[in-house]
Amino acid sequence: MNRQIIESRFRLDSSLRFIRPELHELAALWEEKRAGRIAPDRADFSPFVLRPYLPRILIYEIVSSQAERRFRIRLYGTLISQYSGRDPTGRFVDEIMSEQAYADFNRGLSWATDEARPLRAVGSYYFVDRSFVEFESITMPLTVGGGDQVEQLLNVTYYDDEG
Repeated sequence: MNRQIIESRFRLDSSLRFIRPELHELAALWEEKRAGRIAPDRADFSPFVLRPYLPRILIYEIVSSQAERRFRIRLYGTLISQYSGRDPTGRFVDEIMSEQAYADFNRGLSWATDEARPLRAVGSYYFVDRSFVEFESITMPLTVGGGDQVEQLLNVTYYDDEG
């Protein structure tokens, strides 16, 4: 099954007022790993560190040219895949959802990239074959290889209807 997100309604919260304690803990870990740098490095978040969150992780690679910036999915957790009914690893976000839904995603991903700060999102996804799913997530910017530019975004999402 291939569920396309056809619409989304996000509320973005840069003050990070999390409901889920796990997301609050991730924000604190991000700040600890940052250690005075623009952002932590991807290497700071090894699979061992992320083990409790692995099924719900998305990692976006930021691909920029002079004309545009796009977000490619590098890692798509198994729980995220279960909810969406697909695994779009390697694809660009703008290729896998409606224009309206992408506008919400792009706004949040771009903010986290430009501000080099974590961002909370809460809201609903509307799928073609499913009414809606409520979620809360954190998106955290990362450098790669010790660089000084945000090159990836680490997202962890929780769904309200998880069984």
